[in-house]
Amino acid sequence: MDKFIILFFCATIISLVRCETIPINLAVYHPNTHRYDAFKEYYDLKGNLTVINISNIQSDVGFFIIQVHTYLENVTLSDSPNFTHGSSVTGANIGLVSNGSIDTFYLKRPHKLSPFVHVLIVVAVYDEQAPVPGGCNLSFDVEVAPYQITSHTDELITVKSQPPSTKGQSCDNLTLQVDMYHFFMYEYDKSPETYFKSIEKMLTVDNIEKYGRRVSGIPGRRKYMRLFSSYIGTGEVFAMVSTFKDHKSAYIPAVSYGCDVARWEEDCVGPVAVHWKVLCAFQLIFGIFLCFFGHRFFRLTLYIVSFTFGLMATYFVISVEEYLSMTEKTITAFSVGFIYGIIWLIIWRTCGMPFLIINIAFILSGFLAASLLFYTVLADIVIFINGINFWVVFLSIMVSCVIISMANAMYGHIASISFTSSYACVMALNYYVGGNLPYILINTYRRVAVKNFNYAVISPPVQTTDILHILLWIILLIFGVFIQVRQQRGKPPFPPNRPFRETRNPTETTPLIEEDVFAPSYTYTY
Repeated sequence: MDKFIILFFCATIISLVRCETIPINLAVYHPNTHRYDAFKEYYDLKGNLTVINISNIQSDVGFFIIQVHTYLENVTLSDSPNFTHGSSVTGANIGLVSNGSIDTFYLKRPHKLSPFVHVLIVVAVYDEQAPVPGGCNLSFDVEVAPYQITSHTDELITVKSQPPSTKGQSCDNLTLQVDMYHFFMYEYDKSPETYFKSIEKMLTVDNIEKYGRRVSGIPGRRKYMRLFSSYIGTGEVFAMVSTFKDHKSAYIPAVSYGCDVARWEEDCVGPVAVHWKVLCAFQLIFGIFLCFFGHRFFRLTLYIVSFTFGLMATYFVISVEEYLSMTEKTITAFSVGFIYGIIWLIIWRTCGMPFLIINIAFILSGFLAASLLFYTVLADIVIFINGINFWVVFLSIMVSCVIISMANAMYGHIASISFTSSYACVMALNYYVGGNLPYILINTYRRVAVKNFNYAVISPPVQTTDILHILLWIILLIFGVFIQVRQQRGKPPFPPNRPFRETRNPTETTPLIEEDVFAPSYTYTY
């Protein structure tokens, strides 16, 4: 009877649209069987309308979730042939829940962007004791919403979902556990093959727990609107697992690249203007120079470090002002950095106290060390959602680095310069070959300038490129320290400031002839 209705429905609209039928047989699929708890198959849909007919639903199936995943093109899935509001959902990672009473679904292509669309259709089955993803829906289009909705800005990816429900509990008094997971694709890999393979790894509870990276929990309703730090151009698959006693169920995975994939070169690859290439080239050159010769060329190092400190401090401060454009902020920061470097050269020429001057390098390396610790291990600890906790610990790490460096000023200065300049090399190199290490500083900047970034999950991708860059950073740091320490053998810890020495008032112990002044040479004429 169902097949007759489907054929009749297609026949009535065949003159308007092209109708296809996909039969799905669930005869071998049972809940909690691991291997046979989810049907999945790929299809190339050429028509505007596709009817999905699900048959042989087993008696131990309490409910099932039908999922449809596409790449770049949105589709609409409905359990009604009329696609009425409340019965349909549109997107690239969508799905509906059925308790078995509805076994016919309709798939429509609202906007045909190509002759056919490649889709992954999944049907996951669960027993009646399993929690229903999105069963306590409050704001999504359909009554039971097992899917997630993603959106993004340049800094954040937002993942919204709805609370699950379970048999015997009201939505007002839920005691269900909900865990969030995410999985990174390879950087700058936007191929459909990688896209679908990554989704396949996050379809079932077992695979999510195997391949996904669990996100630290967060109290309250914010667990259903999670924020993630955006690593632009790196695809990210988001999945959720709801748990009630020994029963688990998975939400429909969602995908975001943190940018508009349809405008890949403009939005996802990064700045490609000539001036950015020139700046990164200069950063790479000066970074290598300072890493191996920074302490030897003290005044040049002082200017570059002071310039960098002034630039970063200014950019961080003015970033909270929304009325300034990105170009205006950049020009202002570079101008202040230029002036700041000159000021510190004047201070060095005037007072000649190296222990005052080198603190700029210590502060900069302490800032980088604190950013690195929060990027890798600390940021996703729940207590650091609170801004006071975050900045107290952040500043404590900075101060600790300064104190440790001052214990032996010369070695501390060499280590600080090598640490920051080797990172500058790697950061510049990332522009040309890719990598995520620049986000060590970018995420700290976002914490200052981006609203609600304190709730964001940092959890960065660590891929082959990043591992190679980390090894390069360590190698540059070790060799930079080693070479600069060898250069200082037999030399004073810091270079003398001759103008400062010349301006000192003489005392009764001041020698009439300085030690570095040679006796005049006389010639005789006969």
